[in-house]
Amino acid sequence: MGHLWERDFVMPRKIIDLTMDLKTNAPVFPGYPIPIVHRWTSIEEHGYYSNLLMFVEHTGTHVDSPAHFIKDAPTIDKVSLERFMGKGVVIDVTGLAPKAAITAEIIESKLKGLRVEIGPGWIVLFYTGYDTKAGTPEWFNHPGLDESGAKYLAEKNINAVGIDAPSIDQAPFPGHKILLPKGIVIYENLTNLKKLLEKPGFQFIGIPLKIINGSASPVRAIAIVEE
Repeated sequence: MGHLWERDFVMPRKIIDLTMDLKTNAPVFPGYPIPIVHRWTSIEEHGYYSNLLMFVEHTGTHVDSPAHFIKDAPTIDKVSLERFMGKGVVIDVTGLAPKAAITAEIIESKLKGLRVEIGPGWIVLFYTGYDTKAGTPEWFNHPGLDESGAKYLAEKNINAVGIDAPSIDQAPFPGHKILLPKGIVIYENLTNLKKLLEKPGFQFIGIPLKIINGSASPVRAIAIVEE
C-alpha cells in the first residue's frame, strides 16, 4: 500500500484509443482480401459465443515488421517488444495536398515548432486526417514519406513511425524500404491522432499478436496522456 503523499502526487491519466474497428468489409489496401468476422457459435445453439476471423495481417490498425519488405529480416514474432511502445509525438500534415511528400524539411520544421528532439525510444505519428476517408477512393491519396523524410527518421534511430492512412508512403514505398531495414516498425491505419496534437511526450503502446513468421499484425494501439 502506497503512502498518502505518493497518492497525492499521482498524475491523472487519460487513455485514447487509436484503433480502427476490425469488422467484416473493413477497408483494406488493394489486392488484399475483404475481411470477414463471422459468427461461429452462439449461446442459443451451442451454449457459448465465438467468431471466426479471416483477414490478411495488414488489416485495420496494424504494425509492419521488417520482414514485410526485407528478405530474411525479423518477422513480427522476432521483433523486440520494446519497439512497440515509446514516447510519442504527432506531426500535423493535414495541410498537405493529396499524395504530397512528407519531407525531412517538413518533419524538422514541425518538430522544432513542438520543441521536440526525437531519438531512441520515440514514436513519430503523422496526422493526415485520411482515417475519415477510409473506404472511399480518396483514401489512397494521402500524403506519405518521401526518401528524405524516411532517411531523416531512420537517422534518429526511433522505435517506430505511424500514420492514420493505409500506408506510410506512396509507391515505390521509400518509407518502408528505408525504415524497416533499420528495425523501425511501421504503424498504419491509426485513428484519433487529432486528439494528440500539441501533446508530445505521451506514451504510445501498440502490441502485435505473436504470429509466427508474421509480416505484420493487427494491434490495439493506445496513447496514455498525463493531464
